[in-house]
Amino acid sequence: MNAAIKAVLKSFYDFRNNTAGEALRPVARYGKKDTLGMDAGPEITICSELTQYDTGAVVITEEAGTKGSFFLGDSFRPNDPQTFRTVFISDPTDRSNQLKAFLNDCPQGMRIGDILNDPETVKAWQLKFSGPASISGATSAISCIRRGVPIFSVIVNYITQELYVSCGAGNRVIRLPDERPGRIDLAYIRERGQPVTFPSIGGNSDSMKRFVTFLGDTGKAGYNENFDDSKLMTDDDKGRFLHYGTPGGPSRVLYLSSLFVEAPASDKPIGFVLANGEKIGEWVHWLSFVQHAKNVHDESQPALILFEVFQERPWTKEGILMSTPPDYSVFHEYGGRMFIDTSRLLRMSNPSKLRSTLIVAPYDNRWVVSSSSQSGYRPIRF
Repeated sequence: MNAAIKAVLKSFYDFRNNTAGEALRPVARYGKKDTLGMDAGPEITICSELTQYDTGAVVITEEAGTKGSFFLGDSFRPNDPQTFRTVFISDPTDRSNQLKAFLNDCPQGMRIGDILNDPETVKAWQLKFSGPASISGATSAISCIRRGVPIFSVIVNYITQELYVSCGAGNRVIRLPDERPGRIDLAYIRERGQPVTFPSIGGNSDSMKRFVTFLGDTGKAGYNENFDDSKLMTDDDKGRFLHYGTPGGPSRVLYLSSLFVEAPASDKPIGFVLANGEKIGEWVHWLSFVQHAKNVHDESQPALILFEVFQERPWTKEGILMSTPPDYSVFHEYGGRMFIDTSRLLRMSNPSKLRSTLIVAPYDNRWVVSSSSQSGYRPIRF
């Protein structure tokens, strides 16, 4: 985890030292055809740092696909999670479209660190792309899956310049200093960071249905169709209860946290967040929070629940199922428990393209539990 913290912070501070023009410059020979410097730079740094820490590490990112060896080892047993490879999955720059639009409005020769330090930046971001910026800001994230179980997630928010961590030691947020620190590790964050909690939803039935998901923007068809065919709610209810339809990926789970509930502009809590047939890099970072968040009144109980949504006739994007029935799912049952089948990931030509439809909700959201159970959706408990 300390290696992941180091990697994501190094990429963040390198990004801060770029100018807006450098971040927006197209990169011709790396990643996809629309890759920009702000996409490629953090990804290259994160992959380099993680593979330097562990030369046998497998790192999955969107632009480059997979870095590291595909070899599963002579002791690999397909059904035994104890033999699964350790895999890092990263979304080096999330909400890149919003970040691109934001930086386009800035002086192109201005250093990004100076833009972020401007006291008006957070307010300007929230006016353009909703708030609170602690959740809606552009982010960089790394998660680790070891022996089929989510171990930790590390998320840096570019706009608020905060670092979020989720692991067995708890969930924390810490404000980052302007200059690159000598050392910020888990011990430092545990000592100086603030807890991030996930409160119960209470008894308000309307709040239980209030949700955040990605329904698509310009050029991104299929998401509304996937949501509608999941039959979670009627069109009228979708319009009534949708809080925000173009959120970020890694930070979306934080809409269920104290960061949203206690934000000045928030009115009602969010009942659930949905991964709407999206790529693994968008939602894998939620899984550590699901694994490690505890009920604020009883730490022996989880704070969050997770369901996998599937359809009889699922939609596809780029030939990949947007919602997967159990036989095709990356979530695999073994010994009465669920695991993430990383061997299935590593058999894909580009595992970053794997998609799923998932619901995360407060543990006491009776509407989600009832609707998901009636629809036969699988609860995922690691």
